[in-house]
Amino acid sequence: MASRPSAVTNENYRSQPSMADRMAVLVKQVGEVKGLVLKSPLYWESIDLLAQDEVSRGIFYALPDQCKLHYLQRKINASNKEEYHPGYYSGSD
Repeated sequence: MASRPSAVTNENYRSQPSMADRMAVLVKQVGEVKGLVLKSPLYWESIDLLAQDEVSRGIFYALPDQCKLHYLQRKINASNKEEYHPGYYSGSD
């Protein structure tokens, strides 16, 4: 007689990190890319792309650190210059 696979599936599901946890890791990883300007269009578009595209996210995570910025620039046509927004906290206020 076969065992109940649903019990194993449910147990595995419970051990998975939540969506919020996975996105927090993603945002942290994108923010640590050397040369990527925080608050730039490329930064925001990178988060959007990697949050939505599992294959691109897997490639991004697997790449050596020195290749991550180049990968994002090839995938996304966006500026890597900080955009001004009056609501941003600059850290010097």
